[in-house]
Amino acid sequence: MQNRNDELTIRSLRALIVLEEVVSHSTPVTAFVIGKNVDLPKQTLHRILTTLTQAGFLQKEIDSVSYTPGPRLKRFSVGILSSGSGREVRMAILNSLARDLGETCNLAIPSDDGMVYLERVETHWPLRVEFPIGSTVPFHCTASGKLYLSSLSPSKMKRMINSLHLEQHTVNTRTDPQSLIADVKRVRSQGYSEDDQEFIHGMLAVAVPVLNADGKLMSTLAVQGPSARLTMDVARGHIERLKQAAADLSAVICESTEDEAEPA
Repeated sequence: MQNRNDELTIRSLRALIVLEEVVSHSTPVTAFVIGKNVDLPKQTLHRILTTLTQAGFLQKEIDSVSYTPGPRLKRFSVGILSSGSGREVRMAILNSLARDLGETCNLAIPSDDGMVYLERVETHWPLRVEFPIGSTVPFHCTASGKLYLSSLSPSKMKRMINSLHLEQHTVNTRTDPQSLIADVKRVRSQGYSEDDQEFIHGMLAVAVPVLNADGKLMSTLAVQGPSARLTMDVARGHIERLKQAAADLSAVICESTEDEAEPA
């Protein structure tokens, strides 16, 4: 029985090592590249990749040889970030930001279908739009979504925008791919993103990136409020405070990740 348990433990650890290698790459990665970085026999690696793909933790790209995180792994990552080490500090930063700005603030991360709210602190004002944690909002007409699109390589960004269903939510929603591409390019150059009543009529938002240790977008930090109370000029005036909070959040999340990666 002990030998059986040891074997299951080894298999589980091998699967985790493979997942760790896949998520360490910002682009799809082949089995050949994974094999060069993990000390596993070729047949064992192939079996693990097949099992993880069938279970939804990984998914194959259209080239049929590259792997990226699958839907179950992405949901898993949301859960880890929501409940992991450092969440109390993260929430303190977000609560402080919401108090300073007097409006709703949120953290969001990309998923297959759009941006998912990871954390959210609602304003005390009665006039507000509430989205519970875990809600998904579109890429093409939200400040967080356009900020994520701007983090992609130019070619990948264009391909993604051309493949999105650009549903018109308000009269300000960009439904023409070329117009959206131009807007996302502006976002990339200015370092922050705006939603001027593009997703919900009467609702404004601006967002800044939260970066990982390698300088890549890890999540987005946004403030939003009704146009009756929050003008776009005022929202833009919050950019520096948002960037300060984003830097603090980046430090907290990176430190938590490093702490959890250190051996006991």
